[in-house]
Amino acid sequence: VMTSPTDSSGYPRESPVGRRFPAAAGTALSGEKVRFPDDLQGAPAVLLVAYQRTAQNDVSRWLEFLEAAEPGLKVYEVPTIPAIAYRPWAGWIDGGMRRGVPKALWPQVVTLYGEGGPVRDFLGGSGFVGASVVLLDAGGVVRWFDASGFTPAKGASLLGELRRLGEQPPD
Repeated sequence: VMTSPTDSSGYPRESPVGRRFPAAAGTALSGEKVRFPDDLQGAPAVLLVAYQRTAQNDVSRWLEFLEAAEPGLKVYEVPTIPAIAYRPWAGWIDGGMRRGVPKALWPQVVTLYGEGGPVRDFLGGSGFVGASVVLLDAGGVVRWFDASGFTPAKGASLLGELRRLGEQPPD
């Protein structure tokens, strides 16, 4: 268990580790509908949840690290816009993201419009401008979480938990 998120009062919130990720549906930049965590069942996955555009540098560091360390791991970049008011702008926002993301990665960039509220409530708002990093097991349960920025030590910690998941017998 890594950094505990805090709520708006600054008090620690219950860690998401050990709890099932909330149901949320979004659309990948490639156009496919994706339902978290249901569409990820069967293998571990990492979600890089970002609430602000300023999180992109942290997301990029995590993506680069994970691609080098675990090239077969399912990793999703999840821009999250909790306010449903932005849904009419989805095409414009997604178009802007497509210009900055290589086409081969479009299926792994899934924006949550409006559906982001339950995700943010579940993960908490750390006040940090980086990504909330979530390791889900094959059943959609959070096994590792951090929301305080990439470091090599945190990357090693996530990989250690991923390896422990691989050593567990299936249910």
